Amino acid sequence: MEAKFLAGLFSFLSIFLAIYAQSPEQEFLVPNYDNVEHQLKVYDIRAPLVLSCEITGEGNYELTWERNGTEVSKVKELEGRYRILAAERKFIIEKTDVHDDGLYSCVANNVRKDFNVVAKIAVRVPSNSGVVEGEKLSIVCTVVGTNPQLSWSFGNLTINNSTGRYLLRADDNKIQNAILTIENVSLDDRGEYKCIGRNDATEYAKVPEASDTSFVRVKGKFAALWPFLGICAEVLILCTIILIYEKRRNKNVADDDTDAQDQ
Repeated sequence: MEAKFLAGLFSFLSIFLAIYAQSPEQEFLVPNYDNVEHQLKVYDIRAPLVLSCEITGEGNYELTWERNGTEVSKVKELEGRYRILAAERKFIIEKTDVHDDGLYSCVANNVRKDFNVVAKIAVRVPSNSGVVEGEKLSIVCTVVGTNPQLSWSFGNLTINNSTGRYLLRADDNKIQNAILTIENVSLDDRGEYKCIGRNDATEYAKVPEASDTSFVRVKGKFAALWPFLGICAEVLILCTIILIYEKRRNKNVADDDTDAQDQ
């Protein structure tokens, strides 16, 4: 029993020492996460990205910044596009693009804190589309942002994968579900189709999902035939009127000739 007590005490002390050893490192740098659990930082494309790391320890510590394990000064894609405010412990990209996402780190006194930097999703579809009944229609959803997950909705129907007459496939950029194809379109398919984009920003940082709507107009199979038949009817009526007019005119001329001969 004494051996069990000593083993339990040793286990408790080991856990306590491990926590104590880690606590200074955890508290030494305090990043400005949008979601602490996932070390997440979110930004709008073409808007500023601001990362900051507060140093709680006393002393004149130098704070450095890295992207994907490389000092930012050596990252070609960032050249001339960022600034570091040493006194405020901040790293800033004034005008971001979609490729500025990734793993960033602040480092000081051999302590490192990582940022999972994620670009918010933005989607765009054509404002409207037209198709003839019985034909096939494809709507392309253009999307930017980090690791987008796309789905579609039509009325109360949510389309997450290919089913029935609805086919979902990737675009040229290998974005899954970016193209919605409707086979054998019917008149009931007319209406608003919405492309919906989500990623870690919407999942963990309470960022609203991105969406855009395309209105689909469906023409009947014989829609193009009716104008043609209308034109044919107008031509027929016009020809009939001309024929009747010519007959009457010829009759009047013949009557006038007859009266002239009788005189």
